Amino acid sequence: MPKYVLFSLIAAIGFSVAGIINKFASKHIITERWPLLFWYYLTFIPFVLIIPFLAPITIPATSHQWIFIAAYSLAFLVGNICFFTAIFQLDASVISPFFQLQAAFLAVMAYLFLGERFPLDNYFWIAVLLIVALMVSTDEKLSIKTFFKKPILLIIAMQLFHAASNLAAGFILKFTDYWNLMWWTSLFSTALVLAFISMVTGFKVRVSWRQLKPMFAINAVSFIAALSLFRAFQENVTLSGVLSLLTGPITFLIVVILSKIRPDLLEHHIGKVYLVRGLGTGLTLLGAVMLSI
Repeated sequence: MPKYVLFSLIAAIGFSVAGIINKFASKHIITERWPLLFWYYLTFIPFVLIIPFLAPITIPATSHQWIFIAAYSLAFLVGNICFFTAIFQLDASVISPFFQLQAAFLAVMAYLFLGERFPLDNYFWIAVLLIVALMVSTDEKLSIKTFFKKPILLIIAMQLFHAASNLAAGFILKFTDYWNLMWWTSLFSTALVLAFISMVTGFKVRVSWRQLKPMFAINAVSFIAALSLFRAFQENVTLSGVLSLLTGPITFLIVVILSKIRPDLLEHHIGKVYLVRGLGTGLTLLGAVMLSI
């Protein structure tokens, strides 16, 4: 087995586990969005501080480079604000498949801002991703009206902003490496979060050490997953990116198993709901893969 396959699978599993712990934390541990958002960023800092011991850090030399770093950080923060507003009202099995929409949004942005053109088949798969999102958002009522609820629209907005941040990351990687990308955007993002939380809450985000433990777990797993994906990208970008899209199906499988073992842990629905969501999850993965190859 090529090493990039192994690292890509580690990344997919890691991001799945991080997403599930995040949902658990929002349901049982930190049940308010701004403290959850704040500590999500702050508990990532200890892992970021490891980077200078692993790779040399260079200061961006031009204003354009700083603009892209700021653009990435701002777009990523806005996306996370949408996410941490919606997470309290949505199931993990609904949220995860929507991450595949980033492939569609990136394709559209590449068309608008980079002048990239794609075969007609690609635009068909973009349409498929958007339509299948209706299936993923279904509940016991089996009505497409659930798609138009505010939390679903916020998750879609999150994917749009995170796709924009990924586009900015592409520009950043033209003048630096992924270590510096993670270092500078993490520091810039933390500064933005501190400013934002100061304005909206006056830093009223106090939590106990018990509440912080899952946040450290989330970021430890996320850090390992991100490094694994970056390592995979060193050998093969396209196939590594495709394999990392397994996050959605892995999350769905884990959530369905947990719903049977511990219905009160994350979520619990009738089999028909999971059947529709499972089909939608599979189709979103197929659409994202077809856009990526």
